[in-house]
Amino acid sequence: MKAIKIKVQIQTIKKQEIECILSDEKESIRLIYFPVERNIVYFEDSHLVKVVRKIEFQFEKVIRSAIQGNLRLGQTINCVFFDGFNFLKEADYQNYIRVDRRTEKLKITTSKTEMEDTHKIYADGSYMSELKQSGYGGFIETPDGEQKIYHQSFKQGSSNMMELLAVLEGVEHLESIEKIQVNTDSRFVIRGLVQWIHFWQHNNWQTAFGSEVKFAKYWQKINRLCEGKLMEFKWIKGHSGNAKQDFCHWLARESTNGQK
Repeated sequence: MKAIKIKVQIQTIKKQEIECILSDEKESIRLIYFPVERNIVYFEDSHLVKVVRKIEFQFEKVIRSAIQGNLRLGQTINCVFFDGFNFLKEADYQNYIRVDRRTEKLKITTSKTEMEDTHKIYADGSYMSELKQSGYGGFIETPDGEQKIYHQSFKQGSSNMMELLAVLEGVEHLESIEKIQVNTDSRFVIRGLVQWIHFWQHNNWQTAFGSEVKFAKYWQKINRLCEGKLMEFKWIKGHSGNAKQDFCHWLARESTNGQK
């Protein structure tokens, strides 16, 4: 999937419209985005306009995110887009989400049924603000049902960081395995590994607003580990009665308390 790099410069900001200049290596175009109507008006017809029309959904996500983060006049946003990229929808979290990176052509799909003969990761993270301690816990499970438990404790940290590290260690244990299923209650981790990681690596591990991606070194490490693999993700709602995920939650909490 080819990365499309475009620089967006904010020219004017009004309540009902935002004027932008979009540039690639060859040309620049002017457009106005109407956030209420969620509509874009182009002022010309060119190759870049045709490119932007194909990735309008992604462009709108960037602009709406920038608006929420206090969009500034004159601000420059360095964007990476992918033509035909499948962003996750709310309903997708009820299914199995797959990212196939076994070839150069990235493939993201969903299925109501899980893959067969996969090694599985169950993982959870926790942070206790009153103790300023964090931890994670999880286990890997082979297709034959053999399990290996892991856990770790940290000072400081955060819930999202622990959720990411919990999955990262599981993938590390399965470095030589091609097909892996990840079970987690963290949509943050799923969105990162299914969607955003592909954009970040083409933007020097920076966000569209020029700041370093949070937990970049861990995202980079797990990104390398996922290369050449077929990854399947299953979101499990926290405290929903899933015995394996509940065990990981208990293990993470115990690790946070320094009792593991």
